[in-house]
Amino acid sequence: MALTVYFFGSLPNGVEPYYGGGEVGNKRTVDMLRQFGFKVRIVRKLRCRLTASQFVKLITYPFRAAIGVGAFLGLLLFGSRKAIVHISGFYGPTIFFEYILVEAANLLGYKIIYEMRGGGAEAYHNSGSAIYRLCFARIVRKAKVIFSQGVENEPLLKSISDTPIFYYPNFVEASYLLSALPQKPENVVNLIYFGRIEPQKNVKLIVEAAAILQKKTDISLTIIGKGQHGYVSEVIRQMEQTLKPGTYTFISGYARIGIRNILLDKHFLIYPSTLAREGQSNSITESMSCGVVPVSSPQGFSRTVVGNDRLIVNELSAQAYADRVLEILSDGSFNELSQFVYERIKSNYTQAVIEPKLREQYEMMATSL
Repeated sequence: MALTVYFFGSLPNGVEPYYGGGEVGNKRTVDMLRQFGFKVRIVRKLRCRLTASQFVKLITYPFRAAIGVGAFLGLLLFGSRKAIVHISGFYGPTIFFEYILVEAANLLGYKIIYEMRGGGAEAYHNSGSAIYRLCFARIVRKAKVIFSQGVENEPLLKSISDTPIFYYPNFVEASYLLSALPQKPENVVNLIYFGRIEPQKNVKLIVEAAAILQKKTDISLTIIGKGQHGYVSEVIRQMEQTLKPGTYTFISGYARIGIRNILLDKHFLIYPSTLAREGQSNSITESMSCGVVPVSSPQGFSRTVVGNDRLIVNELSAQAYADRVLEILSDGSFNELSQFVYERIKSNYTQAVIEPKLREQYEMMATSL
């Protein structure tokens, strides 16, 4: 009889574009579990549209969360106790709803996987109330295993409980991975950013850095993504006003399946995110797999994934990002770094590497049912 998994988390609805790395990662998890032959029943955490205002997101959050929690509790109440419960959590503001799910699943006799997606766990824990810390501690203690997107979470988790930790990073799907490193153009340097277009991702800083670089060499910039209309308009206006005609492209939204072809001729991903919930960026992982050299902030788990401190910029300024790109171009190390990031993904962050480890975790869980 096939193993049953009850999965709760952010997942795409099939209509709207993916809402960040959480939905991408959860979709990959569900797909792999089904490929293993497991029966997966899912309850989606409801999300607002990418273009929704912050006010709409905040005012509707309690209702969206309650609907998702209620649906999952109903599934658990009438479900088979021989199933595994997998809760893909983001802690922080969502901790109390996740606490309800974990407590209910535990009381009903289920074996629980609690997955920590996104970054900021230690900051939320240190700044949180006593109630927050209590809820977080009970979650990690009642889980059978913790799936952690970042190794950076391990000191906090080990200080709270002895629950086993499984490092479960984002990865590049088998169908996405290139068999060889693509050759990059030599007559122009192509920069790219793709992801959510929002202030915390500092997209306008990317445009400013490109403008600085255009005074030194031939630079093109491509920005791809969706966000709130006002901020997106500001980004486009800044590109029009500060970059040379014909050297910039803005694409509203994108299909992940098509991003690889866009990345083939790109040299650098500029990623100056300061988003509090930044974890492991799919943009960084997917870019590196195409030999695109990331120049990133240290936010989230980027330093670990990139694996080279030279590609991490600690100062949040357009000049600092432009200077780092110029340094790499000037000393002739781009090709070496391109090869490095490509090989790093192949060795550590591919479906071929992660999939058997995921299956092993589930099979160990199944033996205790």
